[in-house]
Amino acid sequence: MNNSIAVIMSLYKNDRLDFVKLAVESILHQTYSNFDFYIQYDGVICEEVDAFLSNISDERVKIYRRSENKGLAHSLNDLLQIVMPKGYEFIARMDADDISEPNRFERQLYYFESHPEVECLGTWAVEIMSDGSEYYRKQMPVTHEECRKLFRKRDCMIHPTVMFRRSYIEKAGLYSLDTYFGEDTMMWAQGFAAGCTFANVPEYLFRFRLDDKFFTRRRGWKHAMNIFLLRHRVNKMLHYGMVADLWALAYAGAKMMPTCILNILYKTVRK
Repeated sequence: MNNSIAVIMSLYKNDRLDFVKLAVESILHQTYSNFDFYIQYDGVICEEVDAFLSNISDERVKIYRRSENKGLAHSLNDLLQIVMPKGYEFIARMDADDISEPNRFERQLYYFESHPEVECLGTWAVEIMSDGSEYYRKQMPVTHEECRKLFRKRDCMIHPTVMFRRSYIEKAGLYSLDTYFGEDTMMWAQGFAAGCTFANVPEYLFRFRLDDKFFTRRRGWKHAMNIFLLRHRVNKMLHYGMVADLWALAYAGAKMMPTCILNILYKTVRK
């Protein structure tokens, strides 16, 4: 199955039909078409969303239903355990409220072919609000060395933009199930620990949706504490040392600030 892609996406009860339609159609209308699209229901989902997906006639769409909500990491692991034995060369992530540009897969595969050492490949993204309006153009480090440098402070990949070479999963393993919310952060840490190579395509190939409660959900004592504990765990795993812990403390401290200030920091500190 040379250059074949397994796309994996999880759904849960709060996913909106209009957003799901845009997400699914953005995958099915890719300029590169040699893929299968695996969708996991993480518990019971909205009836109209289920009706929409169940009526898709495209044979590339494979739906797996589960009545119990177990979380994103569980769902992605379930799908990885389905697709890895099937021999796909690449595994692409997608989220149910985002939008992939039509040439996303084509450009990522071209980059993989030009950089055979890369095993985890993301893209830049345009962040959009619920109404589709542009919020911020998010650029990520391009080379492996730049990714490794940034990861000492914060994530170097935008999770739903990522396409893995199957060798990444073979080396790094499945998503961690013992994090409060940072299954993607731990997946990058596992990859760095396993000697995997990272990169990002320097093109805006993705639209990442920020919901109306984005900043409210990402602040407060509980969120701040779990961010610090997660980053401390990563720093210990990768032997980053005390300076990295100080960055983690500053990052966590920002999550205690009012949402209006967090909104400003979210744009300014990433430049």
